Amino acid sequence: MTVEQIVPAAGKVDLPTALASVVQCESLEPFSDEIIDFCASFSRSIFKDREALQYPELQALAFWMRRAELIRLREAFAALERTDALLTPRGVAFHIPPANVDTIFIYSWLLSVLTGNRNIIRLSLRVSPQTEILCRLFNQTLGAAPDSLKNSTLMVRYGHEPEITQAISAVADVRVIWGGDASVNAIRSVPLPPHARELTFPDRFSFAVIRAGAYLGLEDRRSLAEQFFNDTFWFDQMGCSSPRLVFWCGTEEDAAQAGAGFLEAVRQHAVKKNYQVQIATRLNRFTFACVAAMEGNASSYQDLTELTVLGLERLEQLGREHCGGGLLFQYRVGDLLEIVPFVNRRDQTMTYFGFDKHELTSFARKLKGRGVDRIVPTGQALNFSRFWDGNDLLLEFMRYVYIA
Repeated sequence: MTVEQIVPAAGKVDLPTALASVVQCESLEPFSDEIIDFCASFSRSIFKDREALQYPELQALAFWMRRAELIRLREAFAALERTDALLTPRGVAFHIPPANVDTIFIYSWLLSVLTGNRNIIRLSLRVSPQTEILCRLFNQTLGAAPDSLKNSTLMVRYGHEPEITQAISAVADVRVIWGGDASVNAIRSVPLPPHARELTFPDRFSFAVIRAGAYLGLEDRRSLAEQFFNDTFWFDQMGCSSPRLVFWCGTEEDAAQAGAGFLEAVRQHAVKKNYQVQIATRLNRFTFACVAAMEGNASSYQDLTELTVLGLERLEQLGREHCGGGLLFQYRVGDLLEIVPFVNRRDQTMTYFGFDKHELTSFARKLKGRGVDRIVPTGQALNFSRFWDGNDLLLEFMRYVYIA
């Protein structure tokens, strides 16, 4: 069985041979100096590369992978150790990232390799400049790495051939699936070894909450609009943590005034950043908005070219389907706790502005596990973390060996 290998070297390879190389390689020591050095070098190569400088999401990845952050993660990992148990790698991790978020395969790989695992990554046939840049720089950095690192990572590109997924799954100790519900369900039908575990990150919905009075009291309102733009327009609003609904908290008058000014500021920043709405994306957005209006899910419609805004009269009618590409729903609440009945298990990230920690903690307690795994300030929706979808990924990639 032949497959296209991207890392450690581009070219056609025999899949069983390539898999054997990873499987037979020893797991690394978690957070060893050689892992830290390699990841820090990879980070520096992204910062310095001229092509990579064009993509803010690549710079955000490099920043998260810098040495200082890796040392902080190592300290957090050390705090997880117990006197009666040892944390050890799970073994071989098989990562299946989505095609529409170009950097997630590196984030997934990073937390896994830091904890000592060997890694196999399936890349989509849908090629993006960002993915190609990352793979090129990865291979360049790998050239100076020790053999233990060179043999512990395999990246292959293929479509949806089940026989390839089956072959890789058969050697996996943990399988990580990022993508839509349909993709997750399809891959889940492929068996794993009985001892292996599976992490899934399916379709999610995210929203923003802004206190209208706090926004109106801002001297510099443009900064919040810029932060919201980063949350929303990176990855064309297709990231699972990109907000698709904005809750305005306050009086009707404050909410109307704040909403109008805020959305115009977001639109202006989109123009400033030269955000281009593809014709197909805009048509899809318009069609989605028309359907939402006909089904009674929208009471008002604004086309601001760079984004479309649909007002809601009744929150309970809103489903979680969304087209991306700059479409926002809007709804006013008098109090943060009014949102609680709306939340369900599909909701992932809530970004906020104008609320203190006590209010946010009270809100999270009222949810009682019904949904929302992340509550972060506006501008941090796409900031990756070891805590994702309710999981601590440092622990998910590890096993505890109990020692009595």
